[in-house]
Amino acid sequence: MELDVILELLEDPAYRHVLLNHLPVTGLAMSWIVLAWGVLEARWRSILFGLGLVAATSSSAWFVMNAGDDAYPFVFDLLDGRGQAWLDYHTELADQWGALLYANAAVAGLAALIGHFRPLLRRPAAAIVLLTTLVGLVSAGVIAEAGGKVRHDEFRLTDPPQTAGE
Repeated sequence: MELDVILELLEDPAYRHVLLNHLPVTGLAMSWIVLAWGVLEARWRSILFGLGLVAATSSSAWFVMNAGDDAYPFVFDLLDGRGQAWLDYHTELADQWGALLYANAAVAGLAALIGHFRPLLRRPAAAIVLLTTLVGLVSAGVIAEAGGKVRHDEFRLTDPPQTAGE
């Protein structure tokens, strides 16, 4: 693939959304495992690496949601009625629950700062991040599950729940 074709694809917000949308789910799951290992191992470098991964993958939701917002009007027009309903539901879930991922990134950053200045609090702070990351992972999974049904009618076993706009 030529570079100009790749750059042209990256200008398309729908393409960027599809390209990045696995980071908050898959990346956060892997980050949780790394952080859990660091807590079990009780090594600050491992904990710090896990906290950095959690912060980065949680923060990636910002890029995913911005690309999704930019792509919405173009994608909506391409869908059938059920696809449009799933897109609206997916968007509503992202609006409601996406902020949990930002909060998780902030908690991970705060835990890193606390651990830097208070070594005795490193493992407890990281354990709190493990819990908040599970919450963020569940919310990202719910958002992504609805998003998968937007273009994949084979996954639409039911209609989406009613959105606030209906």
